[in-house]
Amino acid sequence: MNINPHNCKSCNAVFFGKYCNTCGEKIWNEKDKNLRHFIGEFFHFSTHLDGKFFTTIKAIFTKPGKFSLDYCNGIRSKYFKPLSLFLIIIILYLLFPLAKGLNMNFNTYVSEDYNYAWFAKPIVKNTISKKEISFDDLAIRYNAKSDKFAKPFLLLIIPLSALLLFLLFYQKKLFFFDHFVFAIELTSLIFAVMFLLFPLLALLFFKIYPASQILFKDGGIVGYIVLAYLFVMVSFAVKRFYGQNWFWTIFKSLIFLLLFATLIIDIIYNFILFFTVNLFI
Repeated sequence: MNINPHNCKSCNAVFFGKYCNTCGEKIWNEKDKNLRHFIGEFFHFSTHLDGKFFTTIKAIFTKPGKFSLDYCNGIRSKYFKPLSLFLIIIILYLLFPLAKGLNMNFNTYVSEDYNYAWFAKPIVKNTISKKEISFDDLAIRYNAKSDKFAKPFLLLIIPLSALLLFLLFYQKKLFFFDHFVFAIELTSLIFAVMFLLFPLLALLFFKIYPASQILFKDGGIVGYIVLAYLFVMVSFAVKRFYGQNWFWTIFKSLIFLLLFATLIIDIIYNFILFFTVNLFI
């Protein structure tokens, strides 16, 4: 055992042993610069990461709500960190963009056929006036820039969902942290199904049986099946996490999904995204 004191290269603290007592920095030596040691650490990290990640994914899809319940009760070592899990799903969505997701075309916002014109048109009018550009130029610039904001802004959905869960289950007297963790599980589940699994399923069906496109057109039959699946999964997750009877579980799960889609996504998220992108054009 090395009894000589060390000066930490990161914070200059004096300490004994291999790790700084102040900042946790490790004392490196020649063995640590060995390529074999470096590769060994990489594989150790990779297998450790994969094990926790897949354990968490398995829990979410086979026992929805268990991951959040365990994590909030202090059972954490075998699971991936909640926010890291959500970020991994977003990264997979970025690497394999099978679906457009929540980022809509400029013309969708201003079209009277959809429900966004009431807030989009005043923003467009203001942007055209301030930037002194045409409507068509604004549309081109918006479509080119919006994708850079749309995916990072998905993080906003978590606290909004947590606030909604807090209001729906206020009588449970849980910490906001508990609702926040559960919101991460639910949004991770919803985005994984809608942006990764459903588009992948559609792609496989198209390749095997091209005529199956009619089943997916504008959501189609398969779209309704996916929504029903999500409702069942969310209901089981709510039942397990909050421990209410089935009547209130189903009722509040339905309310959550409706407000999640219509209020959090359609209004708040889209308004913030559209407003912000127009600011930076």
